[in-house]
Amino acid sequence: MESMSAPSSHLGATKTENPPLQVPWSERERATRLALAGELVAAVTHDLRQPLTAIEMNLSAALLFLSGDEPRTDRAIEALEDIFAQQRRMSEALQALEDLVVCREPRHERCDLTALAREAIALIRADPSKRETQIELSVGAQTPPVSGDATLIRQALLNVLLHAIDASGKPPTGGAVEPIRGAITNLEDAVEAVVSYPKSVDAPATNTGPGLTLARAVVAAHGATLKIDDSSESTVRVQTTWPAYAG
Repeated sequence: MESMSAPSSHLGATKTENPPLQVPWSERERATRLALAGELVAAVTHDLRQPLTAIEMNLSAALLFLSGDEPRTDRAIEALEDIFAQQRRMSEALQALEDLVVCREPRHERCDLTALAREAIALIRADPSKRETQIELSVGAQTPPVSGDATLIRQALLNVLLHAIDASGKPPTGGAVEPIRGAITNLEDAVEAVVSYPKSVDAPATNTGPGLTLARAVVAAHGATLKIDDSSESTVRVQTTWPAYAG
């Protein structure tokens, strides 16, 4: 979280007046922290609804496959594997919330951004309600590792993808379904991950939403950047840039 500097002296406060002025400033900083914590809780709560629904659906499916006259153990196992994937997604979302709310310093380890992006996509595809979503990922050659906390970075990428799915809305009647496109490219001293999705009149907001709140908090904690470009008539680009691992 960005720190706020103290009020400048041009306000005309004398030395005896300074202590009273510092009290509301401290309260303002505390209120800012509480507001961010509230936004993060809302973001994670939003994220948890989908895996909880997926777990419920998979449990029902597993019971159905096992209770028939000819039990389908293979399909039941698939449903249980999906449950484990969603349970992991929930655990990591809660861990990310805890780390960010208490302002815990993220680890700066060697991370493979491409692998983390693919894991985020796999988590989405394990959700029955989003299994039909088309996500295409292109990766540049010789992409270096990035520096950061793998769990937090994966959560940020997951939230950007979920935002893209929600914001793209439904395709026009008779129109083709446009895929969500991801691209990872190598910059001079950083790695860029871009998620592009089609604009939708059903979901006009492109730079807000609980998913982006959490992603922005993770990005800020890593000294990375997040930019949204909606200047195109048909496509929105969410670009995150992560510092390269220096060893």
